[in-house]
Amino acid sequence: MTTPTSQTTKNAFVSLKVAAEDKNNDHVSKVTSFAVDPRVLEVNEGFNPRPVDPKHMAEMSLAMRSGATFPPLDVWVEDGHIFIVDGHHRHAAALDAISKGSDIKSLECRHFRGNDADRVAHSLNSAGGLALTPLQLGVRYQTLIGFGWTEQRIADRRGKSLQHVKDMIQLAEANSDVHQAVNAGQISGTAALKMVKQHGSKAGAVIRDRFEHAQANGKTKVKPKALAETTRAKVSDKQIVDWLVANIKFTQTYSSGMARHYELDLTVPVAVADSDDLRTLVINAISNRITT
Repeated sequence: MTTPTSQTTKNAFVSLKVAAEDKNNDHVSKVTSFAVDPRVLEVNEGFNPRPVDPKHMAEMSLAMRSGATFPPLDVWVEDGHIFIVDGHHRHAAALDAISKGSDIKSLECRHFRGNDADRVAHSLNSAGGLALTPLQLGVRYQTLIGFGWTEQRIADRRGKSLQHVKDMIQLAEANSDVHQAVNAGQISGTAALKMVKQHGSKAGAVIRDRFEHAQANGKTKVKPKALAETTRAKVSDKQIVDWLVANIKFTQTYSSGMARHYELDLTVPVAVADSDDLRTLVINAISNRITT
């Protein structure tokens, strides 16, 4: 049992309400909340970075119908509309519970104070919701950048490293084919970021190639092991020559004096890691063929 402080013993408060209303007390303060009918709460289209997860929502709905209570939702009011800042799953669960016959008349809500950027930042630090994926974080960070926040300010607000913020934004700025693969569950956001760093604009094609290879082997997702760069030290000069003979088409263009000039057409699969160095490019192509 904790020993009461002298301040608490002296005032001998009989309730938190009394303590909060005592102007001489600075240990307890009152937070105002409101009971709001969940049917009048509105979802601002595009605000919530997390799509409502049906399974998570259903579990919360069942808990509500069984009498469980949840933390208050954070909302903001604009032009007579009450929009949700944090608590989209709780709201969806309440509506689901009502549709199944539960007599839920209200949800506890707190009025969020802050501007549009503050609302976005607040939704990122929500402790009650499902964790955001790396891609969802990156898109949200981009929104804050659009509001004029610096990457360092975002990192400080979230308690994350500056590199973390840069990485998530880099993933968010990847081509749409990368986003589609992540959203479809073909690859994790972390693994996709690695591909973006290695292959740049060609990352989507590499992921697609690896996913098709995974499917051919009975898998439903690209595993990090399949994305690991293959070792290049084992590629011999003979392999390089044999590959060039098999993959280069050439035509003679003209002759000058004692020399003949040729035009070479080198073709490599799009999934091969690009390079400005011919030897490295060929080794990448040979390694890709070996591993796939």
